[in-house]
Amino acid sequence: MRTISPLDFDQRHRFVVTLDYRYGAGKDYNGPMLFDKAIFQRTGLNMVSTLGSGTPYSRSSQVVSEATEATNYLLDGSLNGARLPWQFTSDIQMDRDFPLSFGGKEGDKAKSANLNIYLLVTNLFNSKNVTNVYRYTGSPDNDGYLASAQSAAVISNSIDPQSFRDLYSANILNPANFGAPRTIRLGIRFDF
Repeated sequence: MRTISPLDFDQRHRFVVTLDYRYGAGKDYNGPMLFDKAIFQRTGLNMVSTLGSGTPYSRSSQVVSEATEATNYLLDGSLNGARLPWQFTSDIQMDRDFPLSFGGKEGDKAKSANLNIYLLVTNLFNSKNVTNVYRYTGSPDNDGYLASAQSAAVISNSIDPQSFRDLYSANILNPANFGAPRTIRLGIRFDF
């Protein structure tokens, strides 16, 4: 028999909205003026927002100690039959161009270049996007091992049960299970 299963990167819905607004220079400038100066001349604002459904993963019907990197999963349902939650992110960039000219000797044509200074903010709203989960619980920060019956003997036989729980909980907190937090970058581009 043949069974159709979604691949790991299968994303059923993805919506992208891009907004870009720029002010021109010289006679094309139509923005605000401050003391007769075109304060937003050659300045632009760009925003990209992305909303997407979650990618698939395979659930496990058996609790597995993820901290020990065990791989003895028992499939619960179908292969890649469960889905991660939806994800949303917005990135915004403000930039300004500064035209440069150099190398112009008498009678020679001056060379031109462009200096662009930008401020880029990724994940503007600091959305907590889940990119991976533990198979048994479907949670990004709890694999279910500490609350399971099979771990009770292991925990009670440890030297310090509370320390075991604390260290195990710290070990399964994987930052790779979440998308990148808000980042702010200030940069310069030089085009010639």
